[in-house]
Amino acid sequence: MEAIKELNIFQSMAQATSEIETVAKNLAVQVTKTSSYKAVSEKDILDAVKPIESKYGIYSFPVSRKIIESGIQERETQYGVNKQLFMRLEVVYRFVNIDDPEDYIEVTSYGDGIDSGDKATGKAMTYADKYALMKAYKISTGDDPDKEASTKLTNEQKQETEAKMQSPK
Repeated sequence: MEAIKELNIFQSMAQATSEIETVAKNLAVQVTKTSSYKAVSEKDILDAVKPIESKYGIYSFPVSRKIIESGIQERETQYGVNKQLFMRLEVVYRFVNIDDPEDYIEVTSYGDGIDSGDKATGKAMTYADKYALMKAYKISTGDDPDKEASTKLTNEQKQETEAKMQSPK
């Protein structure tokens, strides 16, 4: 597909944004044996974005990644202590006009990954990349996460969150 010429990156992004449809949450994520939620997959976002970027001569990629926080989270379960690697990344995503590589914009995105094996980093990267694309192109998933109240935190979780927010980095 030949790219549409003579648009700057802002014009190209605006055109691309107007053409990308809602991307449904088709991915079922199993949290526990009895708990799951729906999410939008990276594949579905990429499938929506790639042809539009090609049409408007946009190339997007993560230009930098920085670890904001990482560590081991421990949680007491009925089987003992469950340890998981936690990682939070900051990603700067660049959207470039392929006809003029000096013409680009950047979007900063964040992603968290938690895994008991070696996949926390990959999960954090996928999350950050997926949301950079979703926010840059204003991709709707058909629902609003603010329509439901958040689950209540235990007193211990509240204290941990407050301590993290007050401690200098």
